[in-house]
Amino acid sequence: MFKLRVLATGLLGLTVLMPALAADKPAEMKICTENEESFPWLLKGRPGLNIIMMQMVEKKLGIKIDIQQLPWKRCMDEVKQGNLDGLFKISFKADRMEMGHYPMSGDKPDASKRMLDDSYSLYRLKGGKVEWDGKAIKNADGSVGAQSGFSVVDQLKGLGVKVDDAIRGADDNLKKLVAGRVVAVALQTQEGDVSVAGNPEFASKVEKISPPLVEKPYFLMLSKPFVAKHADFSKQVWEAVASVRESPEYKKQMQNFK
Repeated sequence: MFKLRVLATGLLGLTVLMPALAADKPAEMKICTENEESFPWLLKGRPGLNIIMMQMVEKKLGIKIDIQQLPWKRCMDEVKQGNLDGLFKISFKADRMEMGHYPMSGDKPDASKRMLDDSYSLYRLKGGKVEWDGKAIKNADGSVGAQSGFSVVDQLKGLGVKVDDAIRGADDNLKKLVAGRVVAVALQTQEGDVSVAGNPEFASKVEKISPPLVEKPYFLMLSKPFVAKHADFSKQVWEAVASVRESPEYKKQMQNFK
């Protein structure tokens, strides 16, 4: 009799818990990403690896994920205002925690829940004098171009160089470099490499400086209202991102992506 009573109590608890978990799961998530190309993560005309990943996350979670492509600054503002549930891909900056939530481990972002790793590199004209030794930018006799709204802007300013971050596009920043309006440009490395290789003028005039300026993880950020309303489910979202990133299916997509 006692065992039956315990079993009945356990089943009752489970019955109470299951509707609670179901209530925490939304029917849909509305998230944004930027509307500029960033190979191989975001592309125009076909899904980049970020979109492929989120499609897999959508399937894993069993909900609809509506992805809107917006100018990056507007995307961040929409999430900060709570008009959208999240955004990707975004690196960690302490002041961005005012905008939304990262997956955290204590007081630091949990890199195991990242979407990807990426880096920034410095590009100069071939034969240019600008140098980067991993600690300091030298001979920057003018402005260094950077992608508007990106975290590398603060890094460059911290290194004591003058920054021109008026525009977002990698190609547009490289055009500034070729025109002599900046002495170097800081770009996300994979995007920068593709832009240089894909334009004969850039390829003949521009070179990348080693080592990278910085290498860092990038995350799916969730808005504060979304996490407040769906706390348990938010954890499931970040766990799904990590699971998809390490899955054989996604790794095959990365390996074969061109």
